[in-house]
Amino acid sequence: MKKNLANEIYDYLIAEIREHRLLPGGQLPSENTLCRQFYVSRPTVRKAIARLCEGGYVQSRPGLGSYVTSGQSDAPVQPVNRLIIGIDGVDFHDEYQYYTRISQGARAAAEAAGVMLCLTDLPELLNSPFRKVDAFIATRVDRDDFENAALLQRNGIPLVLLNRYPQQPELAYISVDFQYETFLVISRMLKNGARNIALIGRQTGSVTSAGRTRGWEEAYKANGLPVPQHLAVDFQDFRHDDDILPEFFRRNQVDVAFVTAGYQLPPVLTALARVGMQLPDDLDVLCFDDIERLCETVNTPISYIKMPLQAMGARAVEYLVRRLTCPNLETLQLTMNASLVVNRCKYLL
Repeated sequence: MKKNLANEIYDYLIAEIREHRLLPGGQLPSENTLCRQFYVSRPTVRKAIARLCEGGYVQSRPGLGSYVTSGQSDAPVQPVNRLIIGIDGVDFHDEYQYYTRISQGARAAAEAAGVMLCLTDLPELLNSPFRKVDAFIATRVDRDDFENAALLQRNGIPLVLLNRYPQQPELAYISVDFQYETFLVISRMLKNGARNIALIGRQTGSVTSAGRTRGWEEAYKANGLPVPQHLAVDFQDFRHDDDILPEFFRRNQVDVAFVTAGYQLPPVLTALARVGMQLPDDLDVLCFDDIERLCETVNTPISYIKMPLQAMGARAVEYLVRRLTCPNLETLQLTMNASLVVNRCKYLL
């Protein structure tokens, strides 16, 4: 029997909505993206989206795209005083599951507390008179925007920053200590005999990259070893030049490639394949990100530092709900521990 491709697309998008990978206010993948993903024509995609619109799952906005609604047509009407917590950073193409895992934890906690979660961002909340939320979870607010975050809170919208350490004492945060977690793992590798640990993906101006870079450097210093700055590769150098990493691995003896973020792994693995290096026989790879899905996809032994992203999203919602009911609640400033997943790395066994 010939498959109904429009139904297949519909079922896929419904699952994305019900599993909270697409949140209220979030945009559906474009028609072009769905056409490429399912190898279908635009009319087929439009049939699936039209069915979603009929069911009240999405709303189409001419010239802008289709967006997930706050509920389905057969869902009970929510009370008008239901609290709304905004969240930024949700990305349909979040291949390494960073934002997806945060939003899943936040969504589960929001449902348990009877509050609504919706997509927004800091500029919209500061500049748009139409977007109203009661509180905000910020995953993409960097150091340059901390003052704006504090301004939003002074305007009556409490917020939590995730994986940031703001200097403003009034700002709440839930974070992993990137420097400390990196220090622990790199030190363990050095104590177990690794000497040439390359730092792949250093980024100037990035809060997360800076912490991981400092952790790498401090581990060498604490173990009485010189910091091998010649083994540090900037992300901007290999981002647009496919020959940088292969040449780096040909030129240098590397025991471990420490990749500072999951999205940087594909070019690293491609470079290793180009120079004929095998994992873990020729070297080991460590990544600071939850890359479980990627490891399963490429069937490659990569160890990784895993952040408690779902728990962070849930704690953020729980704190904001309490803060909204008790404005004098002490500001949450919480550091959570990461965990290490070891996958056949000889320096971590």
